[in-house]
Formats: sequence, C-alpha cells, structure tokens
Amino acid sequence: MNSIKGSILYRFPLLIILFAITPTACFKSLTVTNIVYQNNFESSQLNDLKVYGWNNGLFGQVTQPRISSFNESKVLGMLNSNQIKLNLSNLPAHQSLRVEFDLNLHNKWKNDLWAMQFDGNYRLITGFSTDPGIQQSYPNWIGNGSALSPAGVNSETTSLPGICSLINSPTGSTRYRIVTTIQHTASTFDLDCNDAGGVFNDTCQRGWSMDNLKISVFKN
Repeated sequence: MNSIKGSILYRFPLLIILFAITPTACFKSLTVTNIVYQNNFESSQLNDLKVYGWNNGLFGQVTQPRISSFNESKVLGMLNSNQIKLNLSNLPAHQSLRVEFDLNLHNKWKNDLWAMQFDGNYRLITGFSTDPGIQQSYPNWIGNGSALSPAGVNSETTSLPGICSLINSPTGSTRYRIVTTIQHTASTFDLDCNDAGGVFNDTCQRGWSMDNLKISVFKN
C-alpha cells in the first residue's frame, strides 16, 4: 500500500502544477436518472465502500467500519489521513454521472489538504480551514495561483458542534455540500477521497466525515 501513501502525501506539489480546474459541462438536456449508489450510513454499513488508513507505520485497509454518530446522524468517520474508495461496475447506459455528499470538517483545519478523484483522475485538490484567522483554498485548487478565501466560504453551515474537546462548541464543525457532474459513459466508476495534514489518526485535533453519499447516472 506504499503507492497509496505516495499518492496522498508526496505527489500533491506535482499535481498542483499539472492540473487546473475543469470547466463544468452543460447537462440541461439530461432527463433520465438512475441512482447507482446511495448510503446515509444509518445502517452502520459501508455497502462496498472501503476505508484505508495508517497502522504501525503501514498504510492499508481499515477492518472496522469507521462509522460514528455526529449531530444526531450516522456518518462515515471520523477520518484523519484516511482514504475512502468506492468501485462501481455494471452501470446502466448513460451520458453523465453525478456525485454528491455532505462533507463535514471537524475541529481545527488550517487550509489542510483534501482531494477527490473520479476514475483515477483528480477532480479537486484543495485546502479547507475552520480557523477564522487562516484563509482557505476552497473553492479553488490549492496552489493554482488563485486568491485565498475566508475560512468556511461556500459552506452550507459553520454552526455545527465539534468533536472531542469541541463537542459543546456551536461552531466546532463546518459542512459543505459537494456536488459534481461529469460526462461519463463507462460501465464502471471509481470514487476516491483523501486528506493529508496534521498528526496521523488524531481525529480529535482535525477530522472529517461524509454523509448522504449518492451517485447517479443520466441519459437523454
């Protein structure tokens, strides 16, 4: 799994140079929808999702589901220096695909890295901050020359409780609604999300979670 370690922690500088924001295509004519994956994690089941993380200096698949309660809901998390992967196959015929989910950032983010890949290609490499004194890269790619934005910009809310020592803080977590639609016709699809920064596995200091993951395909 050392190759995964490299992709998470050591290739970001190169990727920042090579990739730019991909323009969003027009999908107004799409009329038929098929939901090919959906998980709100309330059943405490990963449903084909896999989680990878660090253990004794090695990076590998986490055997426990890593599902917990947050804000009166079950979420995939808490995560820190983790990678989640979902591999779908036998998709119905389609022309485009949409991925949507809630991304919760807990406690202290300081423009720390978070990335998302579709089919092995980076769709976003950015940085998030929950510290009002530290600006963040999102909604832009980190290091692409764009001006930084205030912490929490474009979020759904910054008024969620934190975790651990910030569990009683009304501004301990920030939630983003991530929705991305791409042109896609293949019968398979791979989703990959990961973060980097801080101390490995220290979710009390800086963590993230995912909720309401839905993947849909569309055709005319």
